[in-house]
Order: sequence, then structure tokens, then C-alpha cells
Amino acid sequence: MEGLDTSPRDVEPDQEPLAQQVRALQERLAFYEGFDQLIQDNVAHARELFRLAAQEREAAAPAIEQTRRDAGQRETQLRGELKQIAADLSQLSQMVEALSTRVARVLGEQALQNGWTETAPGSELRGEQSVAIVVHGVPSARTALSLQRFIASLSQVADVSAREFVGGVLRLDARARDGLEAAQFLTWGDANSIETLTERSDVLELVLREPG
Repeated sequence: MEGLDTSPRDVEPDQEPLAQQVRALQERLAFYEGFDQLIQDNVAHARELFRLAAQEREAAAPAIEQTRRDAGQRETQLRGELKQIAADLSQLSQMVEALSTRVARVLGEQALQNGWTETAPGSELRGEQSVAIVVHGVPSARTALSLQRFIASLSQVADVSAREFVGGVLRLDARARDGLEAAQFLTWGDANSIETLTERSDVLELVLREPG
């Protein structure tokens, strides 16, 4: 019949888009398969990294534990040493304090190389009384000796002895008849300026002032 053409050219336009779709799907499937393989490789690599990290932790655990033990032992040792040092310092402080007391006693009560000697106690007579003499601002042992000798020269003083001379403070013990008066010290040759702090029959406290 004329006008009817049943050649393969009539079906090719319908088959070509389908083939393109199939190729596109195949390419997409290949991409997803490659992407899936990449994910699996990354997961396997991560697992290997975790395994290696765990092995390193296990290998380092004994060293870390040993380091902790060493640090604890060192801290205990240092604490013990510090406690011993504290005890030694406390003992040294007591020794220094005891030595200072002995030095003060020697300076105040025993003979000095500069000739300041303790006055021998005289016989106790009726009417004598003890007088504690405290003088502040004594600049030197020479001045202290001069002051002791001056007090011993007073007519009503039976005897006088040095008890202590520390930090410029001179303490004397005297036995006197009729008591002592602060005004008498104004006749002392080395007196510059004397101020009276306490004046009682048993206590006489003075301050030596340097001339202004």
C-alpha cells in the first residue's frame, strides 16, 4: 500500500531517550557504588586509628602509673624534709633565744673586759631597802659602767650590782639607805639630759636624752 512505511526509522526516535536514561542510571549507580566504597574505606581507616590509639594507651599506661607513683613518693619525701627543716628551725630559734639570755646575763652580771665589774654584795643592814634602777637610752657599756660607779659612790648606797644591759637598757639592783632620788643623777658627770619616768622608793626609772 502506497504511503505506508514500516521501516526501523519510525521507532528509533522513541528508543534513543530510553537508552540515554539507562546510561545515566548506570553512571549514577557507578557513582554511588564508588562513594559507598569510599565510605567503607574511611570507616576501616578510622577503626584502624582507634585500634592503634587503644594500643598506645595500653602501652603507655604502666609508664603513666609509674610516673604518678614517683610523683607521690617525691611529694611525701619533700613533706618529710620540710617538716624536719621546720623542727630544726624551731630548735635553732630556742638555742638562739637561750644564747641571747646567756649573753645578756654575762653583760649584766659578770665581769667585762672594759672593767665593768659587779659590785660585791654588802652586808644587809637594818634600814636598807632594795631599789630597782632602770635606765633607758644608755649608748654604750662605758656609759653603763660610769653610771654604775656613780650610783655606787652615792653616800646612801650600800652596794649596787648590774643585772642586765641589753638594747640600750641598763638594769641595776641597789641597796640603799633613805632611798634614791632622780635629782641626784643630775650630778653625774656624763649626764646630758635625764628624764624621770618612775620614781618610787623601790623603783627608779630614767631615760637618758642625747643633747638636741
